[in-house]
Amino acid sequence: MINLLLTGGNGVDALTVVYIGVSVLLGIAVVAALVSQIFVAIGYVKGNRMQNAAGLSGAESARKLLDENGMPDVQVKKCTFWRMFFFGNHYSIAKKTVYLRKYTIDKTSVTSVALAAQKVALAKQHRDGDKKMIVRGRLQGLGVFAPVLFIPLVVIGLAVDLLVTHSFIFTVCAIALGFLFIVFGLVVTVLNIPVEKKAIVCAEEWLKSETYLTAEEYAVVKKIYRSYMVQYVMQFVVALLRILQLFLKVLAKAKRN
Repeated sequence: MINLLLTGGNGVDALTVVYIGVSVLLGIAVVAALVSQIFVAIGYVKGNRMQNAAGLSGAESARKLLDENGMPDVQVKKCTFWRMFFFGNHYSIAKKTVYLRKYTIDKTSVTSVALAAQKVALAKQHRDGDKKMIVRGRLQGLGVFAPVLFIPLVVIGLAVDLLVTHSFIFTVCAIALGFLFIVFGLVVTVLNIPVEKKAIVCAEEWLKSETYLTAEEYAVVKKIYRSYMVQYVMQFVVALLRILQLFLKVLAKAKRN
């Protein structure tokens, strides 16, 4: 019965067909994600060349918003090299700190104010006890490293089995642990959408009052935010398809063995 489900009536392996289909969809999604990143970069650069009328830097606007919203205990700091490389502009729930890149924290551009406001909105979610934001924040490291941990874990498990146990115990455990990490990474990617969307809505409410930005500058910011949201959605689609592809690949190897 199982063989009948996995093999079409004409002898074509249905599992292989599904794997190819998922791989094609993944390729399309990766291209779409790349295009969304290009739009984000274009919006970022355009806003970064436009000086905001209030003359506020990223650090100043973040500090002002934090104080106005009752968060004097939250710090604003420049990203270290590694934070910038792995996380970019972000809010750390562990440090209760808004971290901004060098060219965000010091510049008085429209982009600097927009990104600072959105990260302050994340700090507000943390203060208000938003469960999705807190879970996302605690798993954020896995969201970055999980996709690259799977293969090293399997290689280590296989090496231990070949050199020590002469079985597949550690290999199976490594595969299971790798899948668990990938699932945690997917959870982060899923939570990015509602958490970042909520932060963007909050930031837009702050910025449209014209205290920080003019109406023209605010229109540019809305486009930047929209591009980021499309990027978050595409990242989720790519992550989901990659997990499905990996699962099908493991299933196909198990079927052959």
